[in-house]
This record gives sequence, structure tokens and C-alpha cells, in this order.
Amino acid sequence: MAHRMPFCKTLLATATAAAIVLPSQLASAQVLEEIIVTAQKRESNLQDTPISVQVLSGDKLSELNIKGFDDYIQFLPTVSFQSSRPGMSQVYMRGISSGGDGNHSASQPSVGVYLDEQPITTINEILDIHAYDIARIEVLAGPQSTLFGSSSQAGTLRIITNKPVIGETQAGYDVAVNTVKKGEVGYTAEGFVNFPIGDNAALRLVGWYDKAGGYIDNIQSQITFAASGLIADNSDVVEDDFNDVTTSGGRAMLKVDLNENWTITPAIIYQKMDSGGVFHHNPEAEGVGDLETTEFFDTFYDEEWYQASLTVEGKIGDMDLVYAGAYLDRDRDSQYDYTGYAEYLEDLYGNYYGNDCYLYAADGGCANPSQYVAQNENWKRYSHELRLQSSQDQRLRFVLGMFYQEAKHDFDLQWIPPDMNSADSVIQGGNTVWQTKQVRNDQDEAAFGEVSFDITDKLTVLGGARYYRYENELYGFNGFLGHCTGFYDDNGKFVEDPENGTPQFPCFDTRILDDTAKNDDVIGKLNFTYALDDDRLVYFTWSEGYRPGGVNRARVEGVPSYKEDFTTNWELGWKTTWMDNRLRFNGAVYYVEWDEFQFAILDFDVSNLTIIRNAGQATVKGLEFDVDYALSNSLTLSFSGAYTDAELDDDIVTGGEILAPQGTALPFVPEYQFSTIGRYDATIGSFDAHAQIAWSFTDSSWSGLESDNREKQDAYNLVNLSFGLGKDNWSANLFIDNATDERAEITRAYAGYPSEKDSYLDTNRPRTIGIRFGQKF
Repeated sequence: MAHRMPFCKTLLATATAAAIVLPSQLASAQVLEEIIVTAQKRESNLQDTPISVQVLSGDKLSELNIKGFDDYIQFLPTVSFQSSRPGMSQVYMRGISSGGDGNHSASQPSVGVYLDEQPITTINEILDIHAYDIARIEVLAGPQSTLFGSSSQAGTLRIITNKPVIGETQAGYDVAVNTVKKGEVGYTAEGFVNFPIGDNAALRLVGWYDKAGGYIDNIQSQITFAASGLIADNSDVVEDDFNDVTTSGGRAMLKVDLNENWTITPAIIYQKMDSGGVFHHNPEAEGVGDLETTEFFDTFYDEEWYQASLTVEGKIGDMDLVYAGAYLDRDRDSQYDYTGYAEYLEDLYGNYYGNDCYLYAADGGCANPSQYVAQNENWKRYSHELRLQSSQDQRLRFVLGMFYQEAKHDFDLQWIPPDMNSADSVIQGGNTVWQTKQVRNDQDEAAFGEVSFDITDKLTVLGGARYYRYENELYGFNGFLGHCTGFYDDNGKFVEDPENGTPQFPCFDTRILDDTAKNDDVIGKLNFTYALDDDRLVYFTWSEGYRPGGVNRARVEGVPSYKEDFTTNWELGWKTTWMDNRLRFNGAVYYVEWDEFQFAILDFDVSNLTIIRNAGQATVKGLEFDVDYALSNSLTLSFSGAYTDAELDDDIVTGGEILAPQGTALPFVPEYQFSTIGRYDATIGSFDAHAQIAWSFTDSSWSGLESDNREKQDAYNLVNLSFGLGKDNWSANLFIDNATDERAEITRAYAGYPSEKDSYLDTNRPRTIGIRFGQKF
């Protein structure tokens, strides 16, 4: 109950602030700014767009001191998430979460992510783009698959960058320094310049460098392995504040007006992110305290990526033609500790094989099971979209399009116990006990369209459909040395024969796994919009969403590929403006059925690898809303929130055992989420001044779906404060993020599995105090 008190206090503060505003202030109160979105693949006023859309504008991103995913996600209450570190996050909308997604070889996300016109959706590996010179972030809640395709079955997250401005010279920079409680000093330098090239072109250049100080301590610890009696010691990697992050990058975008009808916009963006340590702590474990953990090997995630894109916009008669294409290339080298889990593996495999040793050393004795996982990964994605749109001035309007994308993920994961006998290694001459070396190809093709017709000047009907075809290919190797020994028969087929065969190095060549899953279908959408007057409308939407099926990597006969899963959404929403455009109130109530949802199951009686199956059905009921209120020329308030009730309609059963009974709440779905921002602008002498408070509340949620393998994650409140002065073209701000120094329980890892292992708690950044200075020219 204590966690919900700040919500009541915020409402009371809001009501009090509204009550003390003088009548003269209300009479001269400012109006709310118009918000332009592209949620329907074209520019439109937010208040005229019959979709549940939440927007963080570029000004709001700057005012909230937002630099990346962990910052902006707390002000989007229609979105829930789990995250283990920068660049390793999964987002959910409208309760569509089974908690088992994220494996490289498994289900795609249920939320699509876009950078401008280009999809950048990846499994458990969200591109954590540094948020500078961003026009806005749009969150489209509910199935958006008609226009945005696969993986937008629950919603779509869009990051829209600022575009070049022809005929204007603009520039700006921001520098900041901060310190983290119990941690290190961080600093940021960012800048942009926009300059014209002749009369019909402009180039916009953006750059950034951000150093986020660490705050997690890796403390000294030992593990005595029960079966072998060997000891793991981490003295060599003990370090304070070892989870620092360095992010640098740049963006270049050129806009050229070929003539009055045609424009081309090529762009390239590059970013490098190096992060060390871990972003969890173990305050519930014996001998481990707040912001402390025990890792036995170095942990790091170093990645760099670039995306080249081209947008062509033109007119054919009174119709608009748009082409958007992109190529994304992302590389990452990473390593994380696996010693805690090795304690469980030693017991599991020792009992299974009847050995005292899980692994053997070169001298024939037991090898120390301490190990780490080394990962080398590359993603490549090509995407092309061509669409034709009619004039928006017509009574009958349409958008028609074609889409193609191909995504390739090449990944090599090696579990390395340095003490093991190299003769038993999967990698010749190495110390790899298990390797997963696979290539995943996902290909999508689609034709889509939406048609709108104004039945009257108040009533509009929209119908949409998308034909899609997907193909998921997965091939490669995963296993022990014994899985890559054998021979090739006369037909060139590999025959596994651990006793009589010889190792086929590299094991990847054996291709234990080589399979394809594909299908095609059609989904639809129907929308009715009724304008009550010029300032208010209501709408009803029926829509479907999907995400593709795929190949199961388990080497077990009778384990089929998994099929698409679908969402069917019924939604009643409203967009309203009141008090001469000083009060904006938007919202929606919805009901979603999630059919044949994909669920990851680990059943050692079937396979030692996770299996994806279409498990059953779930139902979600909910409410979303946004309120913005300009109380006076000085005081503005915003309040947004979401209520979500998501639960299973069927028992999930495997091997005759009920893993999750009917009525089980879906994981990582807080029942309530709220966000409030209050800002007061004033003039002090010749200076512009402001004071701002931003608060977000995330209710408790479950860490998984299986009844015996999940824990409750506590609710948490986050409060950010900002105070600033400015004059002419400069501004200076003092900010205090997480002012109450709250420890958010974002994700509980290994909750109850294995049962004797303490949970890791992925948490947020402690209280951070900093100063930022910027200028615009």
C-alpha cells in the first residue's frame, strides 16, 4: 500500500495547484501546442488520429534529460518492459507478454520498433539509440500490423529524428556532468548543425559522446561446488563501480528537393556502445548488499552498428508516392559469467550421467566448473517499402503499399570453463564445453492497404488488410563435443556417431540443425470515427495483429516448428480538447484476445534446449489515457496512465503437468502504471527560469509465467527534478534523476530456477545529480 501513496499525493498536488491559479492567470493561459504524428504513415494532428498514440516531443525529451531507452521508457505508461543492461531490453504493450521471449533462436518480439521509416526490431536486443536531436517518440498501442507488419501485434514504438531544414542555418550543443550516488562521475557532449547547400538542399549533422559512470560493485566471493568439492574464487575480478557505459556516435542526413514535387533524403547513423560489468545486484543473498554482486569472470557488451537509409517522396498527379529503404549492420562482442549456473549444471549432469565430475581436467580429475559465455554476433537487415497515398482532401482516401525485408542473425555462443581438458572441447584447441553456432534468416513480404470513406461530414469508416508471407530459416550447430563427432555417409549426409566417429571441426559444418518454417495469410482492420464537433471525436476499432512462426532448435523428433500467434483487438477511444485548447483528454478502453500464443518451455524430459510451442489463449482488458492541462502561462501539467488486466484463458500443460493454470496473470504486466509531469516557467529579472517535477509509478508484476518458477517484482516510484535558468540562446539546468534513490525491480533473473539460487535483481540507476549547459544558434 505504501507504494501507491505517491499516486494519491500527486493527484492532491495537482488539484491544489489548479485551485490556487488566479482567475486572471486562467484568462491569459497559454494553449497547448499542436502535436503532429505519422502514426498512419502520413502527417496528421494527434487529435484527428483515431489511434491510441502517446507522444514524447523533442522539447519534452530535452526537458526530461532523456538520453536513451532507460530514460524515456519510464514516461510511457502504456509500455512495460524487462531489461538486463543497455541494449538488452524487451518491450511489451497491452499485456501481450509470455515472459519467455528473447532467445536468439526463438520468438520474435510482440512490439515493432522503428527508426524513422525503417524497422529495427530485433529479439531481446533493442537498439538503444542515443536520444539527441530527436523530433519525437511515438507509441502506437494495440495491433498495428496492417501498416507496420509483423511483430506489431501489440503495438509499435517509433523514434523520429529531426530532418534537415532547407534554407536555414541552425546549430546547437549541450554539455553535462553528473555524479551517481555510490558511483562514478559521468559526462555528456552533444551537438548538431544544419546548413543549406544551395537553394534546394540541406545537410544535418549530429554527434554525441556520453560516459555513464558505474555504480555496481563486484565484491569478493567463493563458491564450493557440492559434487566435486572444488572452489571458485573471484578475487581477480573484484572491482568497484564496474558497470560504466560509453556511447558515441553520429548521424548525417541530406535532403534534396529535386523539383517542386520530388525530394530525396539519404541518411546514415553510426553508434558505438561499450558497457562493462552487470546491471543487477543481489541484496537478498547472504553477504551481498545494496548495489553489490558477485561475478567470477569479466562481463562486457561491446557493440557498434550503422544504418544507411534512403527516402524518396514525390507526387504522381494528386497522389503521394513514398519509397523507404534501409540497410542495418550491427556487430557485438560480449561475455558474461555463468559460474552460478554451473553449480546447478554440475549437480544436474552428475546425477544424469552418474559421474562425480561434470567436466574433466587434463590430468583426469574433475575440472572446476567455473565458466563464462563468450558471444560474437552480427545482425544484418534489408528493408524496402513502397506506398502510394491519395490526396487527403478527398472524400475517399487510400494508402496502398508493398513491403519486403530480410534479416540475418549470425551468432556464435561458447560456454567456456578454462579448467576443462581441451581434448573435450567443441572448439579444436580451445576450452569450450558447449557451443551454439547458428544462422537465422527471417524474410517477410507483404502487400497492404487502407481505405477511408467519409460517410457524412462527421462519420468516417476505414477498412484495411495486409497479405503477408514469412519464411524463417535456422541452421547450424549446438551441443557438446559428442554432438559433432561422426562421419559423412555416401550420400553426403552427416551421421552422428560419438563412439566411432571423429570430430568434424568446426562443428558448425555438421549442421545438426537445418530447417525452415513458412506460411502466408491475411489480417484485417476496421475503424469507425465520429466527430462530435471540431474539438472532440470518438472511434471504434477492430484490428488483428500477428508475429511470424519459426523453427525449433531442439534435436528431438516430434517437436514441430511453431506457428504464428495472433491478437484480435476491440477498442473504443476518444480524442478531446476542452477549455479553448488548454485541456486535452485522450484515452481508450480495449479488449484483446491472444490466440495460440508462442511460449518457451524447458522440459528436460523432452530436450535440454528451450522449445517454443503454441500454448493456448490469453485475454487482456485495459484502459489507457493522457491528460495535458495548461493551467496558466506559467504552469503546465500532464498525467497519463494505464490499467491492464492480462490472464490465461487455458491451462498450460506439458508432460501431464500444469505449468500455469487458467487465470494466471501474464508476466511483466503491471496492473497500474502512471506518469505525471508538472512544469512551472517564470521570469526572474532578465532570466527565464523553470522548475519541474516528473514522477512515474510502476505497479508490481510477475517475473515469469510458470507457477513454480516466478516471483513477484515489487512496485516502484521514480521522481526526477529539474531547475533551470536561461537567456537569449543559452540555458543551464540542474537535474536530479531518481531523487528518492529508489531501487526499481525491473527484472528478477533465475527466479526460483534453480530453486536454491538467489534471484538477481536488474535495477535502475541510483540518484544522479548533474548540471547541463546548452546553446542554440
